[in-house]
Amino acid sequence: MSDTELERKYRIVLDISPTPLLVVGQDGVILLANDHIESLFGYDSGALVGKDIDILVPDEIKHIHPELRRAFFELPTTRGMGKGRDLFGKHRDGRLIPVEIGLQPIFEGEETLAVVSVVDITERKNNENRIRLTLDAAASAMIKIDDHGRIVLTNASADAMFGYAKDELIGRTIEDLVPERFRRRHSVYRTSYLISRERRAMGAGRELYGLRKDGAEFPIEIGLTPFEDAHDRLVVATIIDITERKTREDEIRQKNAELTQLNEELTQFAYSASHDLKAPLASITGAIKLCQQDIAAGNAADADKLLSRTQRMSERLAQRIEDMLSLARADHVDDVVAPVSVAEAVGDVWTSLGGPDRGDKVNFTTRFGHEDPISTVKVRLLVILENLLSNALKYRDPKKGRSEIAVETHAAGGSFILSVRDNGIGIPEDCRDKVFKLFQRFSNSKDQGSGLGLALVQKHVRYLGGAITFKSTPAGTVFTVALPERPNAAIQDAAE
Repeated sequence: MSDTELERKYRIVLDISPTPLLVVGQDGVILLANDHIESLFGYDSGALVGKDIDILVPDEIKHIHPELRRAFFELPTTRGMGKGRDLFGKHRDGRLIPVEIGLQPIFEGEETLAVVSVVDITERKNNENRIRLTLDAAASAMIKIDDHGRIVLTNASADAMFGYAKDELIGRTIEDLVPERFRRRHSVYRTSYLISRERRAMGAGRELYGLRKDGAEFPIEIGLTPFEDAHDRLVVATIIDITERKTREDEIRQKNAELTQLNEELTQFAYSASHDLKAPLASITGAIKLCQQDIAAGNAADADKLLSRTQRMSERLAQRIEDMLSLARADHVDDVVAPVSVAEAVGDVWTSLGGPDRGDKVNFTTRFGHEDPISTVKVRLLVILENLLSNALKYRDPKKGRSEIAVETHAAGGSFILSVRDNGIGIPEDCRDKVFKLFQRFSNSKDQGSGLGLALVQKHVRYLGGAITFKSTPAGTVFTVALPERPNAAIQDAAE
């Protein structure tokens, strides 16, 4: 068909169309162009006819455009171009114009031509940029999702929250931001929401987690807002990282637990002050009055017995007060972690308790299976050893003849394990849930203490980030202490 016949056939259609249009041959030559497209790209009327279509193509894609054009003519179909990606046309002055392009094949005998429609979307892009700037200014992460769960838009806060570069999330599914173990159920939740499509918050009654690009999980809250544009049904998810809030809540729970424990200790202290200390003081006062009477009556022997008894009661009362002060001071130890030889510490404590002076009445053995020295706070370790060994000595079973006390250590799972075993009288079954409580005594032994020793041991063990357990039968008792091999972080956590 000649150019004249082609123009006569299509000119009226091109001229009355409000859309910028041109007709292109298979060789890429522009055969017809209406005024709208010439005006759009800055050309005079008729100036585009006879030119190669590449004159309107940006320089960076000119080298691939001929191949794309040939592919269209090999399989000519009606199609739109530009949805989901950015297309640009080149103005006469060199600037780029954002556009959407439609291709419509027409057949003239054996020749195939293409009608190209071009829509200037500059204003739409400007609006999108304004919306994007507004979204990026938002402190909350915002993600737009289509009805297939694909991400079509994210703001800067969302990119930063999940660790992605700008636009890196576009085209991914929202499940990519959900931990693996939740993905299957999340797709069910998403499908259900798209059916109901109501504005709501997610996570009521359950905890939600996001997944960062590096694989880290973090707690989140999500608000969902549905809307529809001209083409799709979309959902905007507003996401808040609540890691800091969760951390504060955990800290508050921990503080509440500590305050509850402290309140219990204070209550027990008050009880001890009013009962355990008051009774001995009353006894001492009564003994002194009787002693005064014996002296006045000239009964020196009875007065001497009363004075000896008063002295013993005073010593026990002084020890009780010292034990209470020791427990209070446990919160204020200078936690300096340093190498400590456990073998030397055990030997020093055993000597200070008079263990070697007990002759063949006590068989004391040690077996150290760890690598000495260990890193710990020496003063706390000494208190732990002193109280555990002291208890083993106090509660020996006279019916068993020779007493057996053993200290054993080993390393396991990143922890230093110490156990103190004896063949003493054991702890009564009905008292075992009270072992680490204040002022608890489980025997009528004359050697009994204030009932603070094991509470003190537990407090020091906890400060070192460890744990203490025990097993007891009539055959004896074993206390086991597990301390972290790297105690600094554990001590810091306990202090906070």
